[in-house]
Amino acid sequence: MWLKCLILHLCQKLNFLSRRQFSQEILPRLIEKTSQQYVFLALVDCFFLTISFDLWMSKGAYDVFASMINFLSGD
Repeated sequence: MWLKCLILHLCQKLNFLSRRQFSQEILPRLIEKTSQQYVFLALVDCFFLTISFDLWMSKGAYDVFASMINFLSGD
């Protein structure tokens, strides 16, 4: 919390997103953009695919979401 206060003191124009805004607005847009630009193009010749994700949550409200896509293509 002290780091956030220091950063806001140095630059009042910054906006810190809430976890809800990040998970419901920002993250879905990033996933859609990344999927269209990279994932869907790489999956054209794919014949095997696995998708996994991890979500780590802490009592200090520092949550981490990670997703991984593994695929084998026909090239």
